[in-house]
Amino acid sequence: MKTDTFVKLTNDILFKYVFSHKDVTFDLIKSFFDYIGVSKKIENLQVFKDYSIYGANLEDKVFYSDVVAILEDTEYMSIEMYTSFSQEEFMKSASYLSRLFANQLKRGDLYINAKKVYSINFMTGDYREENKDIVNDYGFVRKIESPNLNNEFIVMYLIRLDKVNKMVYNKRESRLVRWVRLMNAESIEEMEKIAKGDEAMEQAIAYVDQFLKEEGTTFQDKIEYEKAKSEAKGRAEEHEKMIKAAKNMLQDGISMKAIIKYTGLSKQDIENIKQEC
Repeated sequence: MKTDTFVKLTNDILFKYVFSHKDVTFDLIKSFFDYIGVSKKIENLQVFKDYSIYGANLEDKVFYSDVVAILEDTEYMSIEMYTSFSQEEFMKSASYLSRLFANQLKRGDLYINAKKVYSINFMTGDYREENKDIVNDYGFVRKIESPNLNNEFIVMYLIRLDKVNKMVYNKRESRLVRWVRLMNAESIEEMEKIAKGDEAMEQAIAYVDQFLKEEGTTFQDKIEYEKAKSEAKGRAEEHEKMIKAAKNMLQDGISMKAIIKYTGLSKQDIENIKQEC
């Protein structure tokens, strides 16, 4: 890719591309759990980029998380990169978490069967002047009901990128801190120095290189391409959702006029669905 400027891993398009690869995301998530002192099996990790989180109703807002990981015990983790983090971003992350938690359950499921959901938000600055540490826990249950960590079922973590810049480098420092240093790196040379001898981080740099050096394009071209691809994916998923809804409405005897109104599908679309049913 033709680019005169270095692009940091904190760029959300680049971040999504690199951490949509399971090998590097596995290491990032493991380093996170090691940092907070939680033992977690993640061998069968699944990773999705631009993960669509739908609501139950046709007119519900659709959320698109940067990266969503499904852990071995079917717990969900949303991983987001923010250039700034204010009340708006906090509420956005909380919405993702709530929808991820609710979407686990199907009709007739017991609520007790819902698995824990996490959100890891890489960000800069003091949110409400409360997040003073590198990793800051905004667990929902503990704050409201109980000091027992085992009762947590929805938890948000804010990871401060800027805190690492003020730390003196230590070869024995945690892997999570090292990952954050890699995200903060201001040049490819700095990235290579941080990653030297580390297979997962060197692979992350290889993905950066792969993303940035596509022949005949610029970084802005790549951003626009990735954005257009995500939007196209969203439109296709939304259309498929409306088709399924229309099928259900037809089976329930709802009029074509009402189906058109609530799905946005054309009369011809619905005629075609009728023929398939």
